[in-house]
Amino acid sequence: MASIDSTKKSGRFLQSRRYTHDTFTDSQEAFTSVLDINASEIYIDHGLIPSSSLPYNSSGQDGSIYSSSGQEVMKYYYRKSMTKSDTNNEVWFFLVPTGSTSGIGASLIDGGQQVNFISPKYSISSLANSNTEDATPGYGVKVLVNGTQQSVNNYAFDYKTGVLQFASTAVAPTSGQAVTISAYQYVGRLLSSQIGGVGASIYDIFKPTGSFYATTNDLQVTGSLNMSGSVTIKGDLRVEGRTTLVQTLDPNIESLVVSGAMNIVRNQIGSQIMSASLSIQNLGTFADINNNSVIDCGSGF
Repeated sequence: MASIDSTKKSGRFLQSRRYTHDTFTDSQEAFTSVLDINASEIYIDHGLIPSSSLPYNSSGQDGSIYSSSGQEVMKYYYRKSMTKSDTNNEVWFFLVPTGSTSGIGASLIDGGQQVNFISPKYSISSLANSNTEDATPGYGVKVLVNGTQQSVNNYAFDYKTGVLQFASTAVAPTSGQAVTISAYQYVGRLLSSQIGGVGASIYDIFKPTGSFYATTNDLQVTGSLNMSGSVTIKGDLRVEGRTTLVQTLDPNIESLVVSGAMNIVRNQIGSQIMSASLSIQNLGTFADINNNSVIDCGSGF
């Protein structure tokens, strides 16, 4: 039996094919889903990550958090000290707080390991080769050894896991040298935070109940909401803004039917007060006594 060919395996995964036998060609392998991605790995605020005009690039902005539309999106680290592996000087980790100078074990994930850094794929193409300290910054990390910037050919940084690897012992830092990095980290929302946390699923928000979906969570809609059919609300309904009820295509069906008590009260915003009133076209207005309103009840009244 032939040994596993890592190059072939990776290539087939990129094609959404399985890897079973080294003797198989690409076309012989079955198409299937090969990526295992859970809700805690999916950025839902990626659209708020700026593709240009990045806000930070200097020491005075270390630790700054960029927000958009009221949502925290990314955090800037300026020359953050990296922690080396206790195996050699070729592998370094992005830990908060920084780990021991003697290094940490690489076999297990440290609790302070920082992940989810923003890569150049989120920037416009003209910033693809720009780093986070440039006058016009991009998302490429800037790596320094004892204060000297390193060539991008000498290392690889995994933006997802926060692991920095030098290409070889020849270009790796020597014992006692310090490694720092400047980077942007995604701190926006993950899909898991919106569906009940780790271990939850989309069904924790909307659950099929008979012929419909039900939720006990808050539902917020930004934009238009079109509903076809009946709407039943058990509890309070609060509408901030104007509500317009449009007649159906059947003129014999009422647009609004109120079963039970209905209160119309005055509206007060700050010192401004609007009297409670109900206006009916071609008939008049019911209002509180201060409005001196007149209502036409027809002949005989």
